[in-house]
Amino acid sequence: MLTKTLTLAAALTLAVAGGHGHLHAKNGKTPPGNPCGGGPSKGTGNPCNGNSGNAGQNGNAGDRGAAPQFVVIPRPDGENRGAYIAQIGTTHQARIDQQNNRQYARIEQSGTQNRANVDQRGVGEHFTELVQQGDENDFELRQEGAGANVLYASQQGDQNRIDAVQSQTGAIYNAAIVSQKGNRNDLALAQDGADNQATLVQQGDDNIMSATQIGDGNRLNWLQDGSNLSDLMIHQSGGAAMQVTQTNSGR
Repeated sequence: MLTKTLTLAAALTLAVAGGHGHLHAKNGKTPPGNPCGGGPSKGTGNPCNGNSGNAGQNGNAGDRGAAPQFVVIPRPDGENRGAYIAQIGTTHQARIDQQNNRQYARIEQSGTQNRANVDQRGVGEHFTELVQQGDENDFELRQEGAGANVLYASQQGDQNRIDAVQSQTGAIYNAAIVSQKGNRNDLALAQDGADNQATLVQQGDDNIMSATQIGDGNRLNWLQDGSNLSDLMIHQSGGAAMQVTQTNSGR
């Protein structure tokens, strides 16, 4: 029986516990957070506190002092229904394919060389939670349909990799909270829909991260902490608002 001792909320909280921003990612019904809220990183990136940021589409959109605003992301009804995988040990592989409405998937892996894949298609909400603890974690996600697509993902280890694609054809939203803690992390997120929102966090050295948002109402909160961080690889097409924070904690 799968317990909730390894909740994603706890994993995400630990991933940003160094004081470089807070993800209010409770296991209940919480959005990717308030980029200009309290904490040591308050206002460190645009568009907080009137910082005009970069000119053009990737700078502030509209009000100079406005931060990306996120909507509440509810968990689908029927939490006890769906697909659940928990693996402890070494060299795990897990795959979940769902083609129906109101889909829920959760994968927890603890060991080394963990690999996971989730593919969700159809109408209604698509909701995925992932926790990987070990070395060389690897996760691929595809969410596609007319409803809301939601991802909560946390990886702790070295050489973590996440490749996530969210595509929706309705007037709802794509939403992602993703955290990687370790070295040589690799994160790629692509969102295509009417309303895209994401909070992406990396802590470690030699990290690579990219974000693509296509559609109206794009909102991005990007946080990286470490050394030898990648260049900003961000593409927003349509409505655009973002906050970017890169820090070197002296590792």
